[in-house]
Amino acid sequence: MNPDPREPSATSLRVAADTGGTFTDLCILDREGLRFHKVPSSPAAPEQAVLAGLEGLEATGKKGRLLHGSTVGLNAILTGRGAKVALITNEGFEDLCEIGRQERTALYDLRVPPRPTLVPRSLRFGVRERRLASGERASRATRAELRELAARLRKRRVEALAICLLHSYAHPEDEERLAEALRGLRIPTTLSAGLLRRHREYERFSTAILNAFVHPVLDRYWRRLAREAAPLSLHLVRNEGGSLPVESALETPLRSVLSGPAGGAAGAAFWAEAAGFERAVGFDMGGTSADVTACGKAHEVADVAFLGPFAMALPTIPLHSVGCGGGSIAWFDEDGSLRVGPRSAGADPGPACYGRGTEPTVTDAHLVLGRLPPWGLLGGSFPLDLDRALDAVGRIAAVLGCDVRNAAEGILEVADACMARPLRSFTLGQGMDPERVCLVAFGGAGGLHAARLADRIGFRNILVPPGAGVLSALGMLAMPPVFEFETALFLELDRTNLSVLAGAARDFGRKVLAANGSRFRDPRVEVAASLRYRGMLAELWVPAGRSAREHFERTFESRFGFLQELPVECLRLRARLSFESRRTLGIRRRLRNPRAFPRTSIPCTVPARLGPRGLPCIHRSEMHPRETRQGPLAILEDSSTTILEKGWTCRLRDDGCLHLTREEQAEA
Repeated sequence: MNPDPREPSATSLRVAADTGGTFTDLCILDREGLRFHKVPSSPAAPEQAVLAGLEGLEATGKKGRLLHGSTVGLNAILTGRGAKVALITNEGFEDLCEIGRQERTALYDLRVPPRPTLVPRSLRFGVRERRLASGERASRATRAELRELAARLRKRRVEALAICLLHSYAHPEDEERLAEALRGLRIPTTLSAGLLRRHREYERFSTAILNAFVHPVLDRYWRRLAREAAPLSLHLVRNEGGSLPVESALETPLRSVLSGPAGGAAGAAFWAEAAGFERAVGFDMGGTSADVTACGKAHEVADVAFLGPFAMALPTIPLHSVGCGGGSIAWFDEDGSLRVGPRSAGADPGPACYGRGTEPTVTDAHLVLGRLPPWGLLGGSFPLDLDRALDAVGRIAAVLGCDVRNAAEGILEVADACMARPLRSFTLGQGMDPERVCLVAFGGAGGLHAARLADRIGFRNILVPPGAGVLSALGMLAMPPVFEFETALFLELDRTNLSVLAGAARDFGRKVLAANGSRFRDPRVEVAASLRYRGMLAELWVPAGRSAREHFERTFESRFGFLQELPVECLRLRARLSFESRRTLGIRRRLRNPRAFPRTSIPCTVPARLGPRGLPCIHRSEMHPRETRQGPLAILEDSSTTILEKGWTCRLRDDGCLHLTREEQAEA
């Protein structure tokens, strides 16, 4: 992966596009300022929505940079609509990807179904290639065996290969030799050691299979988009933050499979830092799902993320996604209990109130309760049909035996209960008091539920940034290029050899800078170490230095509530290389200036209330800096609506953020 130092000139534009399940959000920053645009997503050809958005922003045919994040690869994994992948591994280990770690989601269930896998048993091939943990070679695949294997793969018409061998993290040359022998197939080939130079074969195998599975899908999509969007240069957002040119992303597309949520996490962290909060949790509620992300320091990234049932052991933002968004459908299970999601009405046909669908959704419930403007979304340009929403929610009410408003409130309560779980996990589940953590709410529906969820969990501070409905795209605009490099370092840490760790981290950082730093202006390297108690699975990343063990024990006790009388050992080092160009710094300064944001449109007449029995309302553009408002109140803007619940106070900050606090705290 080669970092690309090229920055657009001061006169070129930047466009960011975030493709979601219901809407595709775009924002542009050029000489004219900052502008937003939302278009319905086009799931069958996702690039078409992006191109339509570029045309709507009059960015077609112009030079600059297009930063892109999407869930196209993630959706391919979750729906099983990826490439036909073959797995090449050691003979006798063909079923390792299905055995996994034998974790059981239902501990006492005697009828546990087989673990889902992306590679059927008929496409797993074992070769007589074996290296022991000591490094000694036990057997070696012959040329004749590999020629026969190539013929079998050609006959099966596989579309991608994943080559995964035991102990290849220490001896990658074994996988490279097999790949060279199979090069004649001319299909995308993923080497597990090329993705991960680390132990734990199941996670490494699973990650390689995932990369091979999405490679052809994303390769076609990104190449089409890059070709059609030219002369804009396409850059993809990485899972852990930062961006990289499309040419580098095509080498390992799995590194950008969570690019959409990563943009939102960057935007949430940007505004939390601007408001002076050290700890924040991002809450992004869109049309299809709700994503909760932890916004911490650079070394606080997750080692393993689960994409459905599949483990992805690449650095990523700490993320928990639930299938609950504005378009999530309300339904009854076999026991007659009311459920919300994960099935979504999506962009087509959408919620009933969008005029084409018939299923009751979370958005319909909000409209019935007078929590959304009845004249429509996006400043009134996207009309809503209240009668269709009443009919859809009315069917839920008929089953429950209550009136339609109570049924709508029940839908929101069930949705809140679903979204509260990941919020608890990122705060109370990690030993953090929610009162000390800021909740950053964004996405088209984030502001509708933020205060309700804060009351459930115990948050006392909520930020709703300007342009909250397109914050994932905005976060991409201010995101500098970031590159991660990892190496194995097995070292037991006692009080005398912490200097060895610090020296190794310093040397690793210098090596990364020497190899890549010349491509950047004012590069910055941060090195973190993965530590654990000897023999335990729980690993924690902490800054690599003389105080690494102290950091580890303090973090471990905060997370788990106790300490162990065990030796501490280091497993890996990770170097994060980034730089802040003058242009990126300028963008950040501009985003903190509320005058950079477009003055949102106001319908001809904004009534004092939303609907006949709805909430009092005000348009966000009518609020003045430092002005405070008391709930209940609906604060409207083009891309989202924020509900100030009873007992909450809202103040408009000088930088354009809405800062919501509990009234008790505001009085103090």
